[in-house]
Amino acid sequence: MRRTAAAEGRTSITDRDRDRVKSPRSIFGYARAVLAAQSVLTAAAMSFVLAGAARHPILGFGLGWTSAVLTGGLLLPLLAVALGLRWVSGPLQAAMEMAHKRARGDMAVRIVPGGPADVRDLANSMNQLSDASDQLRARERERARLQAGVRQASIRIREHLRGESIIREAVNSIHEHLAVDLVWVGLVNGDHITFANGDPGGKVDRFPPGAVGWIKDIHRHRSSYRIQDLTAAEAGEIPAEIKKILLSQGATALLLTPFGAGQELLGCLTLLRTGAGRPWSQPEIDAVESLAGDIGRGLEHARLYEAEERLVSELKSLDHARSAFLASASHDLRTPLTSILGYIEMLADDEAGLAGPDHARMLDAVDRNVRRLKTMIEDMLTISKIELGAFTSRLNPVDLSGLVAAAADVIRPSAQASGISFAVNCPDRELLVAGDAEQLDRMMVNLLSNAVKYTPRGGSVALAMLRAGDSAELTVTDTGIGIPEKDQGALFTRFFRASNAIDSAIPGSGLGLSIVRTIVSNHHGNVSIESARDRGTTVTVRIPLLGPAPPKSGGSLPVAVPGRAP
Repeated sequence: MRRTAAAEGRTSITDRDRDRVKSPRSIFGYARAVLAAQSVLTAAAMSFVLAGAARHPILGFGLGWTSAVLTGGLLLPLLAVALGLRWVSGPLQAAMEMAHKRARGDMAVRIVPGGPADVRDLANSMNQLSDASDQLRARERERARLQAGVRQASIRIREHLRGESIIREAVNSIHEHLAVDLVWVGLVNGDHITFANGDPGGKVDRFPPGAVGWIKDIHRHRSSYRIQDLTAAEAGEIPAEIKKILLSQGATALLLTPFGAGQELLGCLTLLRTGAGRPWSQPEIDAVESLAGDIGRGLEHARLYEAEERLVSELKSLDHARSAFLASASHDLRTPLTSILGYIEMLADDEAGLAGPDHARMLDAVDRNVRRLKTMIEDMLTISKIELGAFTSRLNPVDLSGLVAAAADVIRPSAQASGISFAVNCPDRELLVAGDAEQLDRMMVNLLSNAVKYTPRGGSVALAMLRAGDSAELTVTDTGIGIPEKDQGALFTRFFRASNAIDSAIPGSGLGLSIVRTIVSNHHGNVSIESARDRGTTVTVRIPLLGPAPPKSGGSLPVAVPGRAP
């Protein structure tokens, strides 16, 4: 019965501790397995002692001491294992906690190494990995900061069209975002590198001639040249004269980055540090190379802009000289033409009795051509004054309708000689405008001359003057060759002539409408044209009125060439 109970007790202990000795999955599992095995052995020994004591009471006393010794022998290893587990599990638990904290974003956490050598090595490795990770993140933050600064500098550089402004922005940006002591911006000038700008106190204004070839080699590889210590052996690649210049400035570290346009070298950035232990980082080099590219593009654009500006300045100078010449020549030609016209009028005078019918016709032809030449010279003189800024309008109250008769008298002979009917319609009241009478007369004559010139024989030209609201409206209509739609946008351009007028070999200077628009603009008015090829042209001029006026005596003023329908 007792043996059976002891056996049952031993069996029950084994079942209770079976799970503790299962195959472990970690170092903690191995430790727990050892403790479980020790407890099983202890329990078995106690069961054996109890069973023996139950069967032989005499042996109970000896077995008691035996069991005490046995129990102590078994508990001492258990205590040693427990202490060993504590020595190992503590640092491992700290490593696990460190991993969890870094996963949650606490990047400053570190492990205090402890435990066995392998565990200490594990802790040191995790600390080193954490330090390397922090350094990597710091470099990325620095790279992002520098790239943001470069982007801002690029925006500012693109805002300038002058090389000096571009270089100034670049130098300011480098000092703002990089720890440098001297910045030199060199530009290729023949076989030299001349420093266009730099830091105050720099006593160097150029690199020696040999620097250009050396820097071209660097530019050809699209890279920068950096030296962390100018006194080290690696600095021997630098040309001796350049190295001497750098050392004379107290430089200890050099970063030289060329810039250009395509394969063409335009210059280089030279960055110097004078303190020891300040190496160039890769993010700094990347930022400087990016900025150098922007400088190259900006300087190329500035160079093109300055060349274009010089060309425009030269063209303006030539245009001004041409205008001055035309003004002078027109003035000099107008004087003899006026004299010629005077003599023609004298010869054509019947009282002189010098001209017969044939001579009169000849003199009339000469008179027409001289007047045409005089008109062309007047147009050239007017355009020259406009270009020189000397064409001004003296505005006084003028009756616009009163100028119609004079303009019609000028055009009537040409219309009659060309076989063109000519009609004028004018209101019965004054149309007062603030104007220059001479220029307004010139405007009407130019419009009527164009209408007659571009109207074939048998056609008609009409001039109408009326009041339209608060404006005086002048309309010149003809049945001439018209203006192609493609040419109408450039009609008021100086020296421009419609393509069909050129094809028809109709003479003209292309200045009339340009002068008309200038005169109308000086009188605060506007001019518009409606035309179609082979369907005639209508030119409308509107000039603001000064105010209402009382009716004039008399009626309208119709004028027509004899023998032609009005």
